[in-house]
Amino acid sequence: MVLSTTLIVPSDEVEAAEVVITDAVRVVDGGPMNERMVSMAADSEGNIHFVWSRNTQHLFYTMLDPRADTDGDGQADPLIDATQISNPGIHRAWHPDIAIDSQDRVHVTWTDKSSQHAIKYTVLDPSLHPQDGSAADESVISVVNDMIVSQRQQDRDWPAIAVDSMDNAHIVWEDSFDPLEKFYFQPQIYYSMIEFDGTAGITAIDDSMITPVIGHKGHPDIAVDADDYVQIVWDDTRGGKVEMVVPIDTSGSMYSEWADVCTVFYGGSFSSGGYFRGIKPMLEDANITVYETIYAILGYGIPSAGQSNTCSTAYQTGGSGSQGPRNTHLGQFPGDDSGGIRKLQNFIFNGGAVTGSSGEDWGPSSTWACLSWKDASGNVPGNPPTSADHKWNPNATKIVIPISDEGPRNGDPAQQADDTASINEAHDACVRAGIVPVPMAGSTWGGGTQIQSHMSDLANCPNGVVNTNPRICPGSTIRNTDAGGEVYNFPASGGGSQQMQLLVEAMVYLATNNSREIFMTVLAPHALLDNPSPGWTRGTSATSTSGNAYTEDIGPEMDSNGYGHLVVVNDTRITLDDAFSFHPSIAVDSQGNTHLTWMDGRGYGFEKNVNYEVFYSRL
Repeated sequence: MVLSTTLIVPSDEVEAAEVVITDAVRVVDGGPMNERMVSMAADSEGNIHFVWSRNTQHLFYTMLDPRADTDGDGQADPLIDATQISNPGIHRAWHPDIAIDSQDRVHVTWTDKSSQHAIKYTVLDPSLHPQDGSAADESVISVVNDMIVSQRQQDRDWPAIAVDSMDNAHIVWEDSFDPLEKFYFQPQIYYSMIEFDGTAGITAIDDSMITPVIGHKGHPDIAVDADDYVQIVWDDTRGGKVEMVVPIDTSGSMYSEWADVCTVFYGGSFSSGGYFRGIKPMLEDANITVYETIYAILGYGIPSAGQSNTCSTAYQTGGSGSQGPRNTHLGQFPGDDSGGIRKLQNFIFNGGAVTGSSGEDWGPSSTWACLSWKDASGNVPGNPPTSADHKWNPNATKIVIPISDEGPRNGDPAQQADDTASINEAHDACVRAGIVPVPMAGSTWGGGTQIQSHMSDLANCPNGVVNTNPRICPGSTIRNTDAGGEVYNFPASGGGSQQMQLLVEAMVYLATNNSREIFMTVLAPHALLDNPSPGWTRGTSATSTSGNAYTEDIGPEMDSNGYGHLVVVNDTRITLDDAFSFHPSIAVDSQGNTHLTWMDGRGYGFEKNVNYEVFYSRL
């Protein structure tokens, strides 16, 4: 397969009347019901089949002829009226997708979130009901009825389906199931093949992870070409960049937090015991770049824990306590990905530069970090009124992570007027800059509700009440706009491996929640089924586990020993841009060309919440 660059085809604009063949038709009038998440396909006769979720509970189906509205009243005149096709009982139907086979049967997949999330599969035969406009009997038209494709621990969603020339179903979805616990519950892409003989569905290839590498994957789509190759696309954080600025309280109660934050980034042993490889080396294997700078909020000097052991290299990178912020952003050349540990003496409070003495000004430090990207005058990069600013990498997802166990302005006591003012200022600066604040509460000293309330006000929006309840952020003003962050507790020394594991999971999530690229893989399932390698059995997964590793069945369609393999084109990156690319859709035409489209923010910047455009590529 030859992959091309994005294709942009100029064309003349046309008026709406030139392209609209029928006026908009109401397919179903559910009255007070909330009809949503519709999927549609057409059969060989031009009839149109719709499946949707009603009130995110049950799944419904209707069938229209090509005219849709035969009497011109704006309401669809169905061949089969709205019919519930999910079984009786409690369901939470999400994100259905459908495909039509050679006999005009309707193959449906969806997510049932009513209990442990399940990917389900149904086949409908509309010919089994008189197409007279009445609702069908689900038990009559369902040839395969609510078959569970996958239901295991963790969550799964966003299934997509396609059928091959033999009417077999190929289903792909995102899934957080990770039996080896390597990916910190981040969703991967799974695939399964269901053989359909006209009366029953039989699993031919069971749940197979096709993206066994750390990072967020999501929103897959699937198509099958004339040769029954299965083409899958999804969005993926591999290839992305994230930058973390970490201002840390330097008071004496923060000793273990200093030691452990270096372990999280660079690897080593935690103060409470246990080894962690480190976010940076771990994500390098997944082609995810993590830029980090740890700032010591000066007042007490950089603690000894920030100069030795797991922090020693970062301490030297930052000038061994002698250097403040860099003059250039990270990423100037390969390997330029760490700012190390640096001193922070000047920050912003009430719009002006201040010099702290307590070492605990994490509120003004957060303001400084966000204004360094977009200042009060709207300049990007910003130029706040401090002698030195943080230089953000312009193409990276930006996160500020203040860590402290005391009040945000000069430490305890918290919830004073200047504390509230500093948090309001920091929140507004970060919202305007598009930088996500993720404060972490140390638990050695003060901690508690007062500190965490301040942090919730920063991460989400101020609510004027001292509590840790979820914030309601309507977004009508800058002040009540959700900043998009989350508050985490930094475990105290001796807090135990479970608390530290939660911290690691949070940090890995942040480090991998960066911009996304579109990836693609190609499968040859019939090659595997017809010529399986020794040891593989029909109906089992094509991804094996051995020791602490996942192994995909990757190789040519037929190798030199005569064995077939599932993955014939492995994870191929389609987009090459630092902006967010989401929600790909794929189709294959009669000439074998692959058509791919997705939403892309590259024209508007590198933040997630920008305007998006639709891009297209032919492969």
